[in-house]
Order: sequence, then C-alpha cells, then structure tokens
Amino acid sequence: MQFTREITRLLAAFIVSLFIVAGAAAYWAVVGPDTILGRDDNPRRVVAEARIRRGAIYDRNGEVLVETVVENDGAVRRNYLYPATASALGYYSLRYGVGGAEAAYDSILRGDTVTRDFGETLVNSLLHRPQEGSDIRVSLDLELQTVIAEAMKGQTGAVVMLDVPSGQILALASVPTFDPNTLDADWETLRSAESQPFFNRALQGSYQPGGTLQTPLMAAALLYNRPLNVPLQPATRPVQIDDLELGCAVRLPEIALSLRESYAFACPFPFAVLGEALGPATLAATLETFGLTRQPTLPGFTAPATAPTPTPEALVIGRDDVIAAAVGQHDLTVSPLQMAMLAAGIVNDGNAPLPYMLLETRAPGASVWEPVQAIRPTSPIATMNTARQLQDLMRYAVANGAAQNAGRPNIDIGGHASLAYAGEGPLSWFIGFTTISARRGVAIAVVLENSADPGLAADIGGTALAVAHGQLQAASANSGA
Repeated sequence: MQFTREITRLLAAFIVSLFIVAGAAAYWAVVGPDTILGRDDNPRRVVAEARIRRGAIYDRNGEVLVETVVENDGAVRRNYLYPATASALGYYSLRYGVGGAEAAYDSILRGDTVTRDFGETLVNSLLHRPQEGSDIRVSLDLELQTVIAEAMKGQTGAVVMLDVPSGQILALASVPTFDPNTLDADWETLRSAESQPFFNRALQGSYQPGGTLQTPLMAAALLYNRPLNVPLQPATRPVQIDDLELGCAVRLPEIALSLRESYAFACPFPFAVLGEALGPATLAATLETFGLTRQPTLPGFTAPATAPTPTPEALVIGRDDVIAAAVGQHDLTVSPLQMAMLAAGIVNDGNAPLPYMLLETRAPGASVWEPVQAIRPTSPIATMNTARQLQDLMRYAVANGAAQNAGRPNIDIGGHASLAYAGEGPLSWFIGFTTISARRGVAIAVVLENSADPGLAADIGGTALAVAHGQLQAASANSGA
C-alpha cells in the first residue's frame, strides 16, 4: 500500500513536469523568440540591426544626400555626401542611435513601415536576407543648403528658409555642426565641445527676440492708426533695461525719425513708447496673434529647449514690464523656425504656413514615389491689408535702413535687421523674404550668436534669398514653357 502511494506521487510529479515542459516549449515557440529578440543585449538583434539597409535620402530635386553602402565584406555603412546638410539630416550610428531627419523618419528609413506578405516574410527569414528600408525625398534644396553653410562659416547661429505658400523647409542650418561620417570616432569630442554641435539651434534654440518684435508692433501700430511718418524727437535715444542699454541697429546721432524710419533702423525707443501706448494687454495679444508664444515643432524632430523662464501659453505682461516686453528683452523667447514662420506669414498675405520637410517615400525595389498626404493648415496672423503694408515696410528697411546688406539688384527683397541681447552677449537677427509674384516667394530667418552686426545677418539672408529668387524664376519659366 505504501509502495502504491509512492508510485502515484511519482506519476503525478512526472505528469506535472510534462505539463511544465510542454508549457515552456509552447512559450518559447510562440512568445519567447520575440522576447529574446527584443532584448537589448541579444547579439542576434545587434547583428540584425547592423545589417539593415536603410533607405536613401534625396533632396527636393532628386539629388542623393545620404545613401547606404554595402562593403565587399558585407558590412553596411551610412554615407553622408554633403557636410552642409548634417544639421538638418542628423546622423545614424549603430552605437549612438539617430538624430535629425534620420530620427524623425527612422521607421520609414529602416523599413518598419513596409507592408510584406507572409510568403515574403518567410522567404526573407529563411534566407537571412537583411531588412531593407524605404527611400525618402525631403524638401531641402542642396544648393541653398550649401550656399547658406558657406555664408555661415565662422559663425555660431542658425538659418531657416521656408517656401511660400507651401511651408516646405528649403534650408535648415545650425552652426557649428559635425561630420556624421566620422561620428563614432568623434563622439566624445563632439559631445563635450563648448560649441554644442549636436544642439540644433534652428529648431531647439530659444533666443531673446529683441528688435524682431518691431515687426508685429508695426502691425499693431497700423491696426490702431498710429502715424508712421510723423517725426519723433529724439527717436535714436537709447532705452535702459536694468544694466542693459539698447540702441539702434546702426549707430545714429540723436535725431528725429518717423516710426517708419525707426523701424528701418531698428531703433528701440519709439517702440518702447508705442508699447506703453498700446498697454500690456494689447501688447500681449499682438504677440500671441503672431504666434510668438507657441514654440513650433517639426513632427519627429527634437523639441525646442526649455528656456530658463519658459514662455507661457497665455502671455502675461505686467505694467512695469511693458517697455522690456516691447523691446524684446523680457520673458518671451523665440526660435529661428518661429521667426521664419512669421516672415512667411507676412509674405503669404497674413497666413503663416505650417512648416514640413517630408515630401515622398519609395518602397524598396519600387520605381514610383508615393507622396505623403497630409493636411497643411495655415495660421492667420494678420489681415491681407496689414500684411502687405508690412511687406512694404520691410522693403523700405532693405532700401534705406539697417537691412541694406540684404538688398540685391533687380530682386524684390524685404527684411528687417535688428539686435537682441542674451546672457551670453548680443544677438543679430534678420528676417526677410523675396517674391516673384503675389504670395509666391521664400521667407528666411537668420540669427547670429555673440554678434553685434545685424548687417552681417542681413547679408547672409540676402545671399540665400538671391539664390532662392533665381530658382523661383527658373521654375516659373519652366512651368510656363
């Protein structure tokens, strides 16, 4: 009897063991492989990742910017053909990950979005074929990107250029930058560099706007019928904000200037007076209307950095802060992308387009590009009448004021050059546009760190706008042929 009980217990234990083994086998057959493959320390995952053949990146004209190269030994590497595009396209590294457009469109470039049927998936798995990604075409223009990179040599800052009315990003440059082809070898040096080459100033920068706020303030002056041509005495008087003394963008003696002329020379005193006349509520409403309290982002790209004093969604300006807010030296901070959108809204007759970069995708082995369908709304910032008056004021500033360096013969260019001050020193700003017809043009924003030379910012902007103007004219001629 005792022996029978022992046999029964042994049989029960054996049956339970069989169930455990069967359950474990089922788990590792169905769920387990994905669990193992998903572990970061799984060598097979690393090997599979290293073999992925990422799709190529093309510019708007079909020029290859980035490609995947397969070496004779089967090793795969990413090849960046033009250093001027690095700040926009970013990098791909098996060791350090992805950044820029490589990160924003990573799933497309890796091939994760490609639809494969069961048979294809099975054959690829059995034959151990590497995963292939889709190609993408972005809105960047290689010629413009190269011209801007050359013009920005030796500077620290950013440039953003937008097509109008589409909102496509034609150029996006942040300097200093880096060479993604040598990223793995240079990583530690780049990461610890004081110049912060990985920091995308065009998208993540958060700068004092300074005199750039004079453009929305001129819109308020137009709305409230403030006289633009009446001399103000003395318009060139400096404005004192704590220990900071603010003057015109160019050195001028104490003379009388109209509000139009004060805008052209980016003199802060008349705008401090205008800000007090408008009052804190109207001033805050004006800045909000122009979208300056909402930092824009590009889907998938790294968000703007948080300012030391973040700009609230609903801007509140106290009575004691009106002057500082009116001259752009208060809590409000802006990004170059934001200021490019402001300029685009003005040249687009008061409607700021939503910026974007991805145009088309092409699946592995396919010959046809598929356009990326999306709704592209605009943000109203001014009436058509106000926007066109601002366009004329910006043309006047290029013809007669601090933005003269942006002017080019026989090209319609408008802009505004100004100064701002941050804790690190002065900033030079230029926002502007060029057109070939009503509401068909290009908008730009340039910011230079540690620079008290807005004329240089205007010259960089004018150089880029002249090239863009030539491209617009050529495209218009070809489409009409």
